[in-house]
Amino acid sequence: MKKIVILIFALLLNAQMPNVELPLQNNTSQNLTVYDTNNSLDNTKITYTPEIIETDLNESYVSFNSKVNFAIVIDKQKFFKYLPSLINSINAYLAQKGVDYNITVYNSDIDFEKIKNPDIIYFTTDINELKKLKKINKTFYLPLIHKNETNITSKNIYFGSIDFKKQIDSLAEFINDKTYVIADNTQISKKLLSYESNIKNLKSVFKFPNIYYKSLNNAFIIFNTTAGKTAQVLSMITQKQIQTKLILTPQIGYDPLLITLTQPADIKKLIIANSIINPPNIINEYANILNSDIKYNWLNFSVCILTNKIYNRQNKEDEFYMSDFNIYIFENQIDYKTKLYRIIDGAFKEVE
Repeated sequence: MKKIVILIFALLLNAQMPNVELPLQNNTSQNLTVYDTNNSLDNTKITYTPEIIETDLNESYVSFNSKVNFAIVIDKQKFFKYLPSLINSINAYLAQKGVDYNITVYNSDIDFEKIKNPDIIYFTTDINELKKLKKINKTFYLPLIHKNETNITSKNIYFGSIDFKKQIDSLAEFINDKTYVIADNTQISKKLLSYESNIKNLKSVFKFPNIYYKSLNNAFIIFNTTAGKTAQVLSMITQKQIQTKLILTPQIGYDPLLITLTQPADIKKLIIANSIINPPNIINEYANILNSDIKYNWLNFSVCILTNKIYNRQNKEDEFYMSDFNIYIFENQIDYKTKLYRIIDGAFKEVE
């Protein structure tokens, strides 16, 4: 029954998201010069057809003799294009565990008190909701929020987001001169800018595709854009013979597409921060079969670790060390490490 369920997901939820641009909270508050004269490329509208799977997402996917039982609460309309890959990454993790399981998916307007499951993976970016969650007799796992974004502490709330602040801090250690950020209108870009606004040498922000390339001469550049946009700008920097000091990008740039779309000259000064460290091959192989990915997709990676936590909790195993990922959950937050990489010979190589 379990294998049938997985195959049904693979067929019904046939989608992939190599570039995660989630609508995250924007906390930017800094007087910076932001150049944005043409937003024609920033407001692309994509039409989806949620009715294809809407009925299925209101049902429970059950295997007999379930050993793992939890709920997913998500705004199906807002996060529709990410949902197939997320569900399939969870299926991949549980499939390799070889256990029976029961996952129920609810829309975000559900009354939490009506959910029978004691464990809930909740996709929210609203930190103001945490006060409400503290009072509910359930355990919540939040893959889109990092603990450093809030001052709320509660035994029933676990945080799973990548530590973007730590990544920006690691990259900022290389900076000792004028710095420019290249951003766009996505919420994750704005979130990154909220951390980058504290960089001492930050001069201004250019909104893709409106970039004054001459300003980038002898400067540090931070990219808050997805691999496709970053590759475009890097190509133009090479073409215009702009001499930069270093080019830096956090997790959003850890994407094999950046290798595919660039030439060696474009990326020779590029340093990338990454927190997806040694993802388990077997889980990623299952995920690939289901048209998902945990090797480069940080959200899928986060969700799988939180599923590992639920599995351990419900099977009376270690609740702090997630052995399947060789990672700890410390003070209710996944304790991500940050490592720096360069692209050398068509592959990501760790900076020694």
